[in-house]
Amino acid sequence: MKIIERTIILSCAAIFLFIVFKAIYNGVQSNRSLIKPQSSNYYQIIDKDFNKTVDVPFTNIHSYRGNADYIYMSVDQESPSLNNKIVQYNRKTQKCTTIFTSKFKLPSVQGVELNDNWLLWVDTDEHGGYLNPYFMNLKTQEIQPLTKENEENVTNDFPILIGDYAAWIKMNRKDEKAEVLLKNLKTDETTSIFNLNSFTFRNMSLSAKDGKILFTDEKDHFGYLYLYDVKSKEIKEFKSSYEFIGWARLLNDQQWVYLTFDAPSEPSTGDGKLIFYDAATNHSQEVVSDIDSVSDLNSDFYNQIFLFFNDNGYYKKFKIKDHLLVEDGWLEMPDIFRFSAENGYYIYNYELNEKSKLIIQSELPN
Repeated sequence: MKIIERTIILSCAAIFLFIVFKAIYNGVQSNRSLIKPQSSNYYQIIDKDFNKTVDVPFTNIHSYRGNADYIYMSVDQESPSLNNKIVQYNRKTQKCTTIFTSKFKLPSVQGVELNDNWLLWVDTDEHGGYLNPYFMNLKTQEIQPLTKENEENVTNDFPILIGDYAAWIKMNRKDEKAEVLLKNLKTDETTSIFNLNSFTFRNMSLSAKDGKILFTDEKDHFGYLYLYDVKSKEIKEFKSSYEFIGWARLLNDQQWVYLTFDAPSEPSTGDGKLIFYDAATNHSQEVVSDIDSVSDLNSDFYNQIFLFFNDNGYYKKFKIKDHLLVEDGWLEMPDIFRFSAENGYYIYNYELNEKSKLIIQSELPN
């Protein structure tokens, strides 16, 4: 299966691909900061819930999460490279406030995550040499580094939020060993919850919901899924029938989806699969079986699944019915570049030849 860099894959490997793509798309040059962007190149935010449209002074908006009051975004505001700031957009006043400016000369700020109490993001350079995650207490506005900054021979991959905790995968580049870490953002205590056997683009991302963390691993020619309960500290192992699996998405504490992949050493066969698993019934379902390429696999707060695959031009939708995942038409919104469905709000990004748009709404149009 081919991975299409339509959306940023949250990993070091994908940062380079994204940089190449954005450089081609936007014409990034080393002296770009000397050229003041034209207002016609600025983004337009369209908030359909508030019936507001406003131009904002950013030539790129890459990563974003929102709630009823604010949208938090990584943006390019006269950057010498890629996105250089984290900005808060007030949905009621349409005002933007800079929260964080990158510490790198050639920045690439991304990886925004948000819940009721915390905000996360990652500061890195355009080469992905260091990934420095930060978190902010939304109540106090205090910003702290999640890990040691610019740590040599260590990759702290993009973190996720789960309640008052952040979870991420840390890899030691010397011995190539990786572990899943969990940090209590209130107490600053960090613990290792699992030592991974493998660390590839397939299992770099974590997924969390309902107090559980889901991740994948590969060993002894089989793929495995692990479900960790933050409160009880219990971890459950689920063996897959497939060896090369990943991109797992937790729908609730009993159900999830994941993708299967071709053997890394073999050419693509075009028969990758979307698998749905129901732990309550111990039933595994092959939902889609002819996947040649994937751009995005996403889920929302209604347990719907959105899969952009095989260059179909649209996201295919799926919903849970009678313990099965069934097709539910297409998300007929062409030209979506990125798509977020968190905290009760959909945010999606149109990057067109005309003015690029970031659209916010609490309900999908179809």
